[in-house]
Amino acid sequence: RNNQEKFVNDGEIARTIGDLFDLRPAAIIEKFGLKKPIYEVTAAYGHMGRDPFTMEVEVCKNGEFVKENVQFFGWEKLDAVESIKQSFGL
Repeated sequence: RNNQEKFVNDGEIARTIGDLFDLRPAAIIEKFGLKKPIYEVTAAYGHMGRDPFTMEVEVCKNGEFVKENVQFFGWEKLDAVESIKQSFGL
């Protein structure tokens, strides 16, 4: 139920989420940096319920090693909470 005590059905939820977020695979890969070297760090001790952080890591680009800031646990950010609440009338 939302603030107006209106039930929101599954179809409405799906449409609203689809309007709020780009759920295409390429967009998800880009948003969470899934092609970045995050897996060694995120694979240990569970990958949910962790605080997001950025760390400088060495990556290989065009055959050369360079330092790059990489976001870890970006899926734990709460940056969409207000837009979700507003969209659902919560």
